[in-house]
Amino acid sequence: MPTLLHQLPVIFKFRIRCIALLIIFLAAANPIQSQCPPNIDFEYGDFTNWQCWTGVTYVNGANENVIDLVPSVGPIPGRHTMLSSFPGDGRDPFGLFPVNCPNGSGKSIKLGNDIGGAEAEGLSYTFTIPANQNTYNLIYNYAVVFQGPEHFDYQQPRMVIEIRNLTDNQLILCSSFNFFYSTSSPTLPGFFLSTNNPTGTPVWCKDWTATSIKLDGLAGKTIQLFFKTADCVFSIHFGYAYIDVNSECSSSFTGATYCPDDAFINVTAPFGYETYTWWDAGFTTILGNTQTINFTPPPPSGSTIAVELKPFNGFGCLDTLYANLFDTLTLQSFAGPDRLSCNGSPVQLGANSRPGLAYSWSPVTGLNDPTIANPVATTAVTTEYIITTTNAGGGCATRDTMLVTATTLDSTLTFIGDPVLCFDGTNPDTLRVSPADSIQWYRDNVAIPGATQTELIVFLSGTYHATLFSFTGCTISTSVVSITVNPAPTAGFDVNIPVQCMANNQFSFTNTSTIASGTLQFTWDFGDGTGSVATDPVHSYTQPGTYTVKLIVSSDQGCADSITSTVTVNTSPLAGFTVNTNIQCLKNNSFVFSNTSTMPAGNMQYQWYFGDGNTATTRDVNYSYAVPGSFTVKLVTSSNLGCADSATFDITVNPSPVTGFNVANPQQCFTNNQFNFINTSSIPSGTQQFVWTLGDGTTSTTTDVTHSYAVPGDYTVKLVATSDKGCADSSSFNVKVHPYAIADFFADAVCINLPLPLSNKTINNTSTTLNYLWDFGNGQTSTLQNPVYSYPSPGNYTITLSVNTSQCPQPLTVKQVVVVIDAPETGITYAEKTAVMNFPEPLQARPIGTSVLWTPSISLDDPGVYNPVFKGLHSQLYYIRMQTPSGCLTVDTQLVKTRKKIEIYVPNSFTPNADGLNDYLRPVLMGISTVNYFRVYNRWGKLLYQAQSDRPGWDGRINGQRQDMQTVVWMIEAVDVDGYTHKRQGTSILLR
Repeated sequence: MPTLLHQLPVIFKFRIRCIALLIIFLAAANPIQSQCPPNIDFEYGDFTNWQCWTGVTYVNGANENVIDLVPSVGPIPGRHTMLSSFPGDGRDPFGLFPVNCPNGSGKSIKLGNDIGGAEAEGLSYTFTIPANQNTYNLIYNYAVVFQGPEHFDYQQPRMVIEIRNLTDNQLILCSSFNFFYSTSSPTLPGFFLSTNNPTGTPVWCKDWTATSIKLDGLAGKTIQLFFKTADCVFSIHFGYAYIDVNSECSSSFTGATYCPDDAFINVTAPFGYETYTWWDAGFTTILGNTQTINFTPPPPSGSTIAVELKPFNGFGCLDTLYANLFDTLTLQSFAGPDRLSCNGSPVQLGANSRPGLAYSWSPVTGLNDPTIANPVATTAVTTEYIITTTNAGGGCATRDTMLVTATTLDSTLTFIGDPVLCFDGTNPDTLRVSPADSIQWYRDNVAIPGATQTELIVFLSGTYHATLFSFTGCTISTSVVSITVNPAPTAGFDVNIPVQCMANNQFSFTNTSTIASGTLQFTWDFGDGTGSVATDPVHSYTQPGTYTVKLIVSSDQGCADSITSTVTVNTSPLAGFTVNTNIQCLKNNSFVFSNTSTMPAGNMQYQWYFGDGNTATTRDVNYSYAVPGSFTVKLVTSSNLGCADSATFDITVNPSPVTGFNVANPQQCFTNNQFNFINTSSIPSGTQQFVWTLGDGTTSTTTDVTHSYAVPGDYTVKLVATSDKGCADSSSFNVKVHPYAIADFFADAVCINLPLPLSNKTINNTSTTLNYLWDFGNGQTSTLQNPVYSYPSPGNYTITLSVNTSQCPQPLTVKQVVVVIDAPETGITYAEKTAVMNFPEPLQARPIGTSVLWTPSISLDDPGVYNPVFKGLHSQLYYIRMQTPSGCLTVDTQLVKTRKKIEIYVPNSFTPNADGLNDYLRPVLMGISTVNYFRVYNRWGKLLYQAQSDRPGWDGRINGQRQDMQTVVWMIEAVDVDGYTHKRQGTSILLR
């Protein structure tokens, strides 16, 4: 923990060298040494003798800040944090000052965190001042970080220090205070605003500051130090502190050390007091009134100066501190003798510490504390350590070195094998250690001659270990292992015939196993689920297959060996086959022999014998016999291992008839056709029956047949001859009965002098040309296939068509059709029509025919209807062409004359109910050529409809929505046929 040097630094300057001075606290003129309570300075590195507290903060009904704490079992992570200066914990993220106290101590603590949550933390230490110690002082150091929202003071984050005399239950007021950062009331100086502000709320920080606790006159009293921190009461803003207590509790301290050649020294009192008054040792002369005082040149060694410290009101006790200045030029460092460390064993460095000296070791690797005179080094590598010794207040430094030689011997014993070994001359147990400068192996604690290598092969039973040595003097022994070595048997056997067929298989096994000493027992496993304990067993298998025979040989010492060998039981195939039909006729005979031979495993070969001298080797066979007869078919099936089986089957091939017949005249005309079929069928033996199929649905069973066909066509005549054994043959022949054509045509009505719409639909289904004869019913004829003819006179005529062929003149077919011949009506001229210019005028043609065309089509809404509407400016003569379905054309004429009349009319009501009557509000125009606009408004002047035409008009809807019954205002501007503009407006009623 810190010396007072770091609380009250005294700065020496000569050329470019700076050395710190230490100012100490003295409570009386004759200081007395005091022993600090254990771990009050946290230098144990834990919270031993400290009580940790946790709780919450809130505001009571009197608007007072309350910190409510309860004891916790040990430190709470994140709320009671131990910090170490070696290697250090960095800087505070807000204040950027070191989180480890800069007073040179090894340990500091952090109380609280930067999370918020209205949390509160505490740390207390209770001790008793020795009964003879009426002068007693403590110095502690603190730094704080407060997130400072715009709250009332009693709501802010804070730190509270309470020093209490528990014996008298009194709070030592001058050493106890409650502080926070306030923008509305005086605050302890030294706060600064953090540049790290992630949330937008200011964060106020106060760097490390020393404060004294004056406990004079309290000898024998029990004192409690209580440090507390608390967040903002609203759970959002945080507050935390760093705390360290100095290791010196006496009233006498070394103030500063320096070298005689230093030019000057600066002595600096602790920061944070309101006033400073510096005195000489006798308090006769005031030396200065600032925090730092300079001496040029430095005073004589052993000088003492004092400073009176007046705290800010409510933040500490009035106190006087003393600084002793010493010349330490004659200091001598002692690092101690060189040491040997075996396998990382700790070794002591240096010597006992001397009061008033400060020690620093480098490197710090492996040291338990590099700031004491005699640290313990634990290192795995050889290291040279350097000690630097100065007076506790600074001054001249001296150095000394020592060497720690580190030697590591690995005592690991690796055992490869079995602790109870059945040794058969191969794969003995092996023991192995790591390399060392020297190795000795032992069996039953007796050194094994020549066994000095890293590996030992074990052939004998016993207990084994090794001892390893280093040239530096380190020695280590391995663990002890016990090994038992027994003789192992060697298993072996022979088999009479290893490969046998399934039938009558018998395997004889001859045991050839051996052992150096002892007796043997045998266990046989034949691989089929059975076994034996006989020495030389005989075994037969019930199923074919390959079996692994295993012999296990066991000694009376529990050692065993095994051997395996395979035997094979080959299966004999089971021959078999089927035939599709065992009795067939010679003609087209096809015997399908399907092989059904089986064998559980292996390949099979096949040999077929068909009984007629022919053979085959395929698995399945399709075979046809050349002559009739009875035959024995045999199949021999062999395995690839030489096992065979056979199967036979008897089949019969019956003789078949040979069918044939003749016909004298195979092609005849339909009239009086007659076909004579002469049977020429034969058979080697047996009788025949006949069935004729004549192709027109008729059959016959006579030997020969005479037949006439009822209709023309192509016919296939088939004769089937069947023997008394059911064998059959057939023969077919095609005959032809020439067809005759059937007259067919179509004729439609037509006007006179127009070509007759005549279509010959007669189909030539013969192989020759057709002969045609047309009779038009008026004495006119034609022999063309498709004649062209026009009737000169109207009337009803019967057209006749007669058809036959040159090949077969008979029969002659005839068809008749009655046709109507029309004549056109005479054209007429209609009475003249007078129309108002640009006003619709309906026209009407005579109802003649089924189609009409008005020409020209000028000023007509549709020239293709019988009743078009005229709307134009000029008179026009129209030709009206009317045509009947038969093609007769009548032409009438119609003259339309125009007269000028200018008029705009809009109805005073309309009914848009989709009945086709008065559904639109639109203007009726006479003599008007152009509509500039037609607009409809409601009674509030909103435009409902507008167009630049009289069509279609307003349908009583807005955006598709039907409008209710109402009165609307319409306006129209139009230009007449003479170019004059006319404007009209009025009202109409929409009726529903």
